[in-house]
Amino acid sequence: MTFDDVEVASDGVILSCRVGKKVVWVPPRRMLPGTTIARTGDRGRLVLSREVALNLGLI
Repeated sequence: MTFDDVEVASDGVILSCRVGKKVVWVPPRRMLPGTTIARTGDRGRLVLSREVALNLGLI
């Protein structure tokens, strides 16, 4: 699942990401190739498996 215009609010062991109107905590190891965000202030694409997106309440 691909989400565009995602903003990283804070980074660390787990990233706090704003996806649309939701803020979710994403473990970097669950991000898939094609993801363009990594640290606080980054804005771009987040790619997750369908399972992770479901678990985070994004779909």
